[in-house]
Amino acid sequence: MEQQYNRIVALDVETPNGKVPSVCQIGLVVAEAGDIIKTESILVDPETYFDEWNIRIHGITPADVSNAPTFSQVWPRIAGYFSGSVTVAHNAAFDLGAVTAVCERYGIPAPEFTYACTVQMARRRFARETYGSYRLDTLCAAFDIPLDNHHDALCDALACYRLYRELLAEYGPDPRDIRPYRKKAQKPAPAPVGTFSIESETDVTLRSLRELLADVQPVTFLNPSDSMAIAYWMDRHVELSGEPPFDAIFQYLYRMISDKPLTVSEAESLRALLR
Repeated sequence: MEQQYNRIVALDVETPNGKVPSVCQIGLVVAEAGDIIKTESILVDPETYFDEWNIRIHGITPADVSNAPTFSQVWPRIAGYFSGSVTVAHNAAFDLGAVTAVCERYGIPAPEFTYACTVQMARRRFARETYGSYRLDTLCAAFDIPLDNHHDALCDALACYRLYRELLAEYGPDPRDIRPYRKKAQKPAPAPVGTFSIESETDVTLRSLRELLADVQPVTFLNPSDSMAIAYWMDRHVELSGEPPFDAIFQYLYRMISDKPLTVSEAESLRALLR
């Protein structure tokens, strides 16, 4: 697999909130022919607000990015890494969705990612019960991969790259691992005045998720079948991850499949988004 794509770019982003397309840190690991040739840890001024929950996760505050460059200033310097490369991320739907959405926010042409997701790679290779979950910290512990500062973007990107290599070494390649990233679908044109619209595309998508979550308790740990079903839904609809209300919905779903149950108030917020 790495002979076909000589360059691998492991990516992790941290976000200031779950509503505005934005990132506050980018971690990059660039490897060629199996050797790491460059690493980058970039703080980014998201030009938007921070949620307290996000700060609790990654520890980045508005003060930390007060003098940092904006995404539009950073992107031209790093965009070239992704051309002709495989971009690897743990739960790639989140990271690639965030980058694509921020590009759109700033009017920047989004990259045509070819990617591999280490969550999906792990799901194809072993049952969740093998190690207890597919979380990055759990899998790093299982494969003796250092993860000294979890949720620091560079630390997570390094761990993701090493996990990618370990999965290939231990289980071999799978032709489904590498695929093109599906860009966000164009919104349908509004119906002419006077016509009758039965159900919008957004309504249909939300209804499918409501049905999927009908018997799921988001305030408890998910069973393996529910976790896999939600991950599959996210993978099928990854192009929506940067578009309201799906941007916030994806944040909640990602936490749920990462064995981080929602609080009661967060579960209510998720239900409100699904209405």
